[in-house]
Amino acid sequence: MTSPTTPAAPSPDTSTDTSTDVTTDAPAPTAQTAQTAQTAPTAPQDRASARAVAALSSSRSPGVRVGARRTASTVGAGVRHLRRLLGTLAWTACLLAAAALLLGTLLVAVQANTRNALVAAVLHAADWADLGVFSRDAGIKHFTGGGSAVKNALVNWGVGAVAWLAVGRVARRVLGG
Repeated sequence: MTSPTTPAAPSPDTSTDTSTDVTTDAPAPTAQTAQTAQTAPTAPQDRASARAVAALSSSRSPGVRVGARRTASTVGAGVRHLRRLLGTLAWTACLLAAAALLLGTLLVAVQANTRNALVAAVLHAADWADLGVFSRDAGIKHFTGGGSAVKNALVNWGVGAVAWLAVGRVARRVLGG
């Protein structure tokens, strides 16, 4: 920049302009200073301004980045929703298996009529849910003597119900429910 009292140096772009007549206090704008004022932004004063300047000077438009973030967040929300749904389904299936075992234990304990269709269906569901590991006939603990059928059902199916609940909770946590 030139001071008002010194003559302006000729700009490299204009070789014929050698005017030194300055009548105002402000320096006369030359083609070079006008061009640098348009292309060189001032230094941003805060972080938000720096981001705005960086967004304007980047090769991509800011709208593209916003659209990409919106698409990514929509896809991410869909995946989270699907995982939450699968976790809830796994928890519900494990809860139903545990309920069948506990209800079967109750029916064995009260010595319900096994010729009844509803009692037979619940006992069949409990036999399915014990997976053979927690069977009342050959489970993890086998009692003999008086009342052994009730004791076997209480211990084996009770442990099986707790195992189903634990597996259901872990599956729900892993799947994001």
